[in-house]
Amino acid sequence: MHPGSPSVARCDGCGRPMCLPCATPVRGLIYGAECLSSVLGPEVAAGVGTPLPASDARARSVARLGFVLATLATMLPWSRFGPGSEAFGAWSRSGRWSVVAGIAALLGLALSFAQRSPRFRSPGWDIAVAMLGAAVVLGSLLSVADPAAFSRPWLGPWVAAAAGALACGSTVVAARVYAPSAVRS
Repeated sequence: MHPGSPSVARCDGCGRPMCLPCATPVRGLIYGAECLSSVLGPEVAAGVGTPLPASDARARSVARLGFVLATLATMLPWSRFGPGSEAFGAWSRSGRWSVVAGIAALLGLALSFAQRSPRFRSPGWDIAVAMLGAAVVLGSLLSVADPAAFSRPWLGPWVAAAAGALACGSTVVAARVYAPSAVRS
């Protein structure tokens, strides 16, 4: 029990009082950290209740920022002439690749915010977020390489490509550097 914290339960393994952060419910019973390994096994209990490392949280925040910037970039003009030259230029009818970048940016933004929940912190979700960042970059660069007829690329695709690269790279850093050793091998 943490000093100064009120007791909220007693450990069903040893009977010691526990504060709220130390109490872990398992199959209808409540255990403290010392008894948890005897119930779940030492490998599982080591990872229970441990928060994300500060570096990991920062990398994921940078990924969220990248997707926010990529989404905002879809509001900029994506071409100098034609339908993509207005606000929300990525979403024009003639923008094939810009729409891919815009949809990937929105999905990446939603999924990167969902990763705040422990349910979405597995390596598979990190791969999905990194792939969405890569899709933003790819869609933006293809929009520059193959613009709509009679148009020239402008500011939007370059900002989106940079922001997508930021989101993809920081997600890879968060997944690769701070993943458990079993995942890295």
